[in-house]
Amino acid sequence: MTNLEPSIAAASLVTVPALTDGVVSLRKIEARDAKQLMENCLDPEAVRWTTVPLNYSAADAQKFIDEICPQGWVNGSTHTFAIADAVDDRLMGTIDLHSFRAATADVGINLGPAARGGGAALRAVELLLDYAFNRLNLAYLYWHAYVPNWGSRKLAWKAGFQFDAQFPGFADVRGVSSDAWILSLASVDKDRASRAREMGEVWTSWSE
Repeated sequence: MTNLEPSIAAASLVTVPALTDGVVSLRKIEARDAKQLMENCLDPEAVRWTTVPLNYSAADAQKFIDEICPQGWVNGSTHTFAIADAVDDRLMGTIDLHSFRAATADVGINLGPAARGGGAALRAVELLLDYAFNRLNLAYLYWHAYVPNWGSRKLAWKAGFQFDAQFPGFADVRGVSSDAWILSLASVDKDRASRAREMGEVWTSWSE
């Protein structure tokens, strides 16, 4: 048996929920997404603010699709979704739940540059929150952002996450320590973001 065979078997067993709000969809990442995934992970912002491998290659994308994502679903360690346009199904990015512990998990997201600025990221996060709180019955979700990734922190705020703390040297970024912001959202507060929008709350760096 080759090393690849177990991952192929795992992939065939994976059933990834399909989630949509009519504009954005979360679905299983597939072989046809490989080229766009590679382009997204080569984007300088992705390299700066996420843990994607440097010089991301077609082989990296294929391994992520064929092995890493299916294995995460099979062993329960990471639930990874493709973020896709609900109309033409093109890949926009990826989003996941990881670091499960008791009734909590962490959120991770990487949206390609072509999909930024139109609200797709927030829609994807809101779909993931619904899945986490209403299907998995998680009690808390956590959001980590490297300092000073204000874009990530603002997205978390828009989704209702509350800033908790800044930890010096908390994150390991390819072997280098980095300060990190930690934000959290409890299931009982999952409607916080919509209430804030209804009240006309405006983002500032001290909004949390």
